[in-house]
Amino acid sequence: MPYNNYGPLSTTQYSLSMSPYIEFRLCTVQHDRNQTISITMRSTDTIADLKEKITNRLSIPTSQHFSLEVFDTNTFRWIPINDTVSFYTLNGLHLYHGDILNIKWARQPTTTTLRSLYPSSYTETDYLTFYLCRKPFDQYDYTILTISSASTIGKLRRKAYEKLNRPHESQSLFLYYHDTWMKFESDMDDGVLEDSPFRSRMYISVDHDDGGSYRRILTKGLCGLVNLANTCYMNSVFQCLSNIPEFTKKMLELTDESNAPITNYYKKLLEKLWSGQYRSFDPSSLVTNLKVKLPRYDNYRQQDAQEFMNYFLNLMQAELSPNNTLITDYFYGKIQSKVTCLECKNVESTNEPISFLPIAVSNCNQKSILYVKTNGEYHTVSVKIDASIRTIADLITCFLQQYEPSLTPNHILAAKLVDNRFITRYNDMKYLSDVQEEEIALLQCPGKTKDQKLILCEFVERSSEKQFRPPTVLVVPTLNCNYHDISDQLDDLLGHLCSITDALPSTCQLSWLDWNEQYYILDDRSRRLDLKSVRIGMPVGDVELYRVHNHIHNSADQSALKSLIADFFREEPLDSAYHCHKCSQSTKARQKSSLYLPLPQVLIIQLKRFTFDANSSEKIDTFISFPLNELDLSEYTVEDNNSKEKTNSTAKYNLVAVCNHIGSLMAGHYTTYAKNQGDNQWYLFNDTNVTKVNNEKEIVTKNAYILVYVRAN
Repeated sequence: MPYNNYGPLSTTQYSLSMSPYIEFRLCTVQHDRNQTISITMRSTDTIADLKEKITNRLSIPTSQHFSLEVFDTNTFRWIPINDTVSFYTLNGLHLYHGDILNIKWARQPTTTTLRSLYPSSYTETDYLTFYLCRKPFDQYDYTILTISSASTIGKLRRKAYEKLNRPHESQSLFLYYHDTWMKFESDMDDGVLEDSPFRSRMYISVDHDDGGSYRRILTKGLCGLVNLANTCYMNSVFQCLSNIPEFTKKMLELTDESNAPITNYYKKLLEKLWSGQYRSFDPSSLVTNLKVKLPRYDNYRQQDAQEFMNYFLNLMQAELSPNNTLITDYFYGKIQSKVTCLECKNVESTNEPISFLPIAVSNCNQKSILYVKTNGEYHTVSVKIDASIRTIADLITCFLQQYEPSLTPNHILAAKLVDNRFITRYNDMKYLSDVQEEEIALLQCPGKTKDQKLILCEFVERSSEKQFRPPTVLVVPTLNCNYHDISDQLDDLLGHLCSITDALPSTCQLSWLDWNEQYYILDDRSRRLDLKSVRIGMPVGDVELYRVHNHIHNSADQSALKSLIADFFREEPLDSAYHCHKCSQSTKARQKSSLYLPLPQVLIIQLKRFTFDANSSEKIDTFISFPLNELDLSEYTVEDNNSKEKTNSTAKYNLVAVCNHIGSLMAGHYTTYAKNQGDNQWYLFNDTNVTKVNNEKEIVTKNAYILVYVRAN
């Protein structure tokens, strides 16, 4: 493959958000940046797609060949874009939103020379610009170095060391090329830059420690993957599987894959991903061999990630069997189906292996709401809504119908809470589309008369005065409130706190806030209070106990996923007539599914967002909340009497990865959220880009398609 001029120099881009679209400005007059037109592409489109769109937009004859240049804002020069590999994606070529492009028309061929095989980065000047790492191999900290393209590698090496004030005698120079560092020893000094792989806007590095090796300070596993033209679905699957800690460990321990080529190539990919030496890597060796084994993927069309994951795991299992049961040990479980005849009560059971749990998703949307009761209890609930639910008032009505039918809308206050702090009350007519979902809380309110008002009771850790849980609502007299007017309500709240922490009520400090923002001690001597709010303070030790209890009891049980799983295993009547072998006739029957113990080490859940029928197809964008920890499946399990394995293992699972599908059925893109086993932090993997997730709430989105859970220890 020819060396590229402006090619896929894969480095991790850390950003807060990434758009799937790139808008370029194309010069309509040669190199005139003031006369341009707009060309919009997807980041996953290829360089061939871009040239085809330009050809159609400008009505360029197909016989007229051309290449493209991009304007470098660092050097103010035009740089050729490598189009020798037509399936390079725009993302992989590091073309960015706002880049200015220019058409370079093809000329008549000339005699091939060494220079034509490795064309100069500039056709109008003789200078190359490099990003010189200030620290060895650190691409985030660099300085600019400019040198003539006619210079030798030795001169570039000397200039690099001199710019960093390092001794250069017999020291090596490194070039970041095709996702790895190429080493150039001093015996290669006579090579000319324009006749070598060195191209403008590439990273170079010195190695002042040398010693024959070099080290890079990278977190293992945080390595992106190059998109090889619509292979984001493969990249997403590879990243999901790579971040299953024990499975990856076992894969890397394999010693004999001579008859398992796909397994061998995947093991080699894992070695690169977890070496700590790459920010991104080209998986073309694995992908090429997969396309040979699985011809259905030998094209550049977008494919279904779950279907590919299934084929990929089955292919490795077929290669490893019968000597190695690694895939079945980790991913396969058994599901029992019981059919009960309603006439004779005869029960017929069947079992079958499963490698994933397909969960149906409907167009009925789900809203995750924080519900806070007056007695202090609170938890997250999923409210089923449809297109007719547009306002806060509509949402409250839906919530009451599904969870609190005995209450009226007057008993619910919709509020915006941030870090447990009350920010504002939502107007009932406010549109849900204008509200961030994670900030919606519904607070239960006591009934009140015209002589009463509602106030908040806050809960704080005494030393820091930070609120450790959501506030509740109290009802108090509008005028001349005394302690005894609210003592029963406070006793209920203290009882709630102390029952969880085993603390004594005397350890809780009560205070009240007046309208001048002054706090006062609240006790049975308090009289004629002009209350704005009440505060309950607890010692830090009790607060930590309360937080632990809340995490255990509220983190997993109230998710929409839990409800969908319950639906999956719920006993239901069969749609069609059932032929009972005992009755020897068609009868009515009920069917129920259960999971056999022991459960698989890895539970893969597919949220079935894609629907196909004879007349239409669509993607369902319903938001489904799901737990990051302690997904408990124990109530859906049964003992396998034929199994020789012990079944005392847990039925709780923790999330390690999420495969996301962004976009529509016809034009989509796959990314992955995964938890790194090294630093226990979550990251977003978007092809070559790896971004740290600062808030775990970002992981639960309407784009979640495949959930990868690992059984808790």
